[in-house]
Amino acid sequence: MEPVFFAKEFENKNFSNHIVFICDHASNYIPRKYRKLGISDSDLESHIAFDIGAKNLTINLAKKLKQSYFLSNFSRLLIDPNRKKTDTELIKVRSFGVEIPENLHISTQEREYRINFFYNYYHKNLGNFVKKKINKYKKVFLVSIHSFTKNSKNVNRGIEVGLLWNKTMDLLLPIQRNLKDKKIHFGRNYPYSGFHYNYTIDRLYRNFYLENITIEIRNDLICDQKGIKKYISLMSNIFKEFLNEKKP
Repeated sequence: MEPVFFAKEFENKNFSNHIVFICDHASNYIPRKYRKLGISDSDLESHIAFDIGAKNLTINLAKKLKQSYFLSNFSRLLIDPNRKKTDTELIKVRSFGVEIPENLHISTQEREYRINFFYNYYHKNLGNFVKKKINKYKKVFLVSIHSFTKNSKNVNRGIEVGLLWNKTMDLLLPIQRNLKDKKIHFGRNYPYSGFHYNYTIDRLYRNFYLENITIEIRNDLICDQKGIKKYISLMSNIFKEFLNEKKP
C-alpha cells in the first residue's frame, strides 16, 4: 500500500514567516484492490480523478520559495479530503457525467474504512504538520493549490486563476492586486465558492486561525512544463511578499 500523504519542508533560515502549500487532489492513485473503481484508464488519467498539474506546481513552488508542502496520495474518487464527512460528494458515484461503478453501492464497513484509513489519517497528519510549523515560525500562511477544467459538457470557464476565500481576506486582497497588475484574468470565489468548497482550509482555520487562501489554476495552463514554469514564476513572485519579514 502506498503512503496516504507526502510532506516536506525546504528550510529557509532567512525568514520568520512560512507558507504551507497544500494539495488535496495531488494524486490519481487507487490501490489495486479497488480495480480502478471500475473506471477506464483514460478517466483515471483525467481531471475527474485528480487535479492535473497541481502536484507539480505545489512541489516546485514550495521548493523554489524554500517552504513546505503537504500532498494527498490517493484519488479524490476514492474519498475526497476537501469535503465534509456529511457531504454527498465525499465518495462520488458520478463525476462530470462519468459513473464510478465501485462507489455505487459501497457498504457501511467500506465507507468507514475509507474515512478512517484515508480521510481521517490525512487530516490528522496535516494538522500535526501545520502545528509544527506554528511552533517553529513567527507567522504561518496556508495556501491550498487546485486546478480546474476549462471546458466540459455544461461549462466553459475562461478565467486563468480562481481565488477562493471564506474566513479571511488577508491573502486575497494583495494576491488579486498582483494578478490585476500582471493582467491575469482571475475570479473571486469562482469557478467554485470558497464558502462551500474550502473544507480543508476551513478546518485548519478553525483549529489554528491562520491566514489562508485556495488557488485554482485552469488545468490546460499547467499541463506541461512550459505552463508549470510560467505559473511557478508568477506565483512565487506573489508569495515572496509574505516572506519578506527578515529574522532579527
